[in-house]
Amino acid sequence: MSEQFFDIAIIGAGPAGTACALALKESGLKVALLDKSEFPRDKVCGDAIGGRVKKVLNEISPELLSGLNTYPLKNLSSGWKLFAPNGKTIEVNFVNPGYVSKRFDFDDLLFRKVSGQNNLSVINTGISNIQSDENEIEIITDAGNKITAKLVIGCDGAHSIVAKKLAGFKVDHRHYSGAVRAYYQDVEGTANSELLEIHLVKGFLPGYFWIFPLHNNLCNVGFGMLSSDIKERRIDLKVALKQIIQTSPQLSARFRSAKLVDDVTGFGLPLGGIQRNVSGHRFMLCGDAASLIDPLTGEGIGNAMLSGMYAARQAVNCFTKNSFTAADMKAYDDTVYTKLLPELKKNLFMQRAFNRPWLINILVNVAIANPGLKNWFAKKL
Repeated sequence: MSEQFFDIAIIGAGPAGTACALALKESGLKVALLDKSEFPRDKVCGDAIGGRVKKVLNEISPELLSGLNTYPLKNLSSGWKLFAPNGKTIEVNFVNPGYVSKRFDFDDLLFRKVSGQNNLSVINTGISNIQSDENEIEIITDAGNKITAKLVIGCDGAHSIVAKKLAGFKVDHRHYSGAVRAYYQDVEGTANSELLEIHLVKGFLPGYFWIFPLHNNLCNVGFGMLSSDIKERRIDLKVALKQIIQTSPQLSARFRSAKLVDDVTGFGLPLGGIQRNVSGHRFMLCGDAASLIDPLTGEGIGNAMLSGMYAARQAVNCFTKNSFTAADMKAYDDTVYTKLLPELKKNLFMQRAFNRPWLINILVNVAIANPGLKNWFAKKL
């Protein structure tokens, strides 16, 4: 067994992990970034990159934001279009537009930004176990090697081993969603579109179908539902996705000439909206590992990167004081939840309200008649 020593081990090289590593670039700390996959790699997701991502990148370094803004493998998302169960629609423009980019491309863009950092070692490995004691965290890799760190930052997604082993997290189906995603070429009405489409289809509620236009006439198409509803209805999301495309009068015509370019693939979304302990003795959790996904929109990249940046700042504070207790780490929880919890709670309430089709229809009718309500939505999303 070989053994390596680091100040900080970041587990997971997705948006949360890379944001954290980027924010630690000038820290002078010896950092390991661990991921089981080699990049570029696919990450099953809706591919929507909210406007918060731009703010985080700009705060870490304006050069990073410039790199994203000029990146060719993306499409602008200027707003969303909601298709209500009664067939009516509303369009809302984002106050802070974002992008849509395949995670295969976007995550690789971020990974390439960190892979050359002088203070960073990228280690391609899975993790079989992780445990802490008073003085350090011990990580055992799939190959049986040992990595020791003074502090671990868990950015390892919905099935985080850090969250399970160190925070005792378990799946809560009331605050968890399942979804499936596929890529389609040439969906009618999406060429040059900057609108994220959300379809609430009769017979498939509560749940929503989406069409998110990417570049080159490609679309991320998917269907998601709360895990508790999936379990109660015993629904197969892959079958439901195909049924919606084939049987919905509005959608079937638009997909008539569209081409499925990959397999339909599933993924889980640990939703925010309730307060959990996202840190403890010598560890912090970020992004999906901390259950920070927006419960209304399902978007999690912006919150993941924001929490990764906050974790980096807390890590520097801990090393400055040379103290890594749970009480020290509580400052990270406070920072994350002061910024995100009110928003997540509001959107959790809205998500539960929107599970009532009649209420959605009423709200859409009111929004059509009242442009001020649409403007209110735009500011909240």
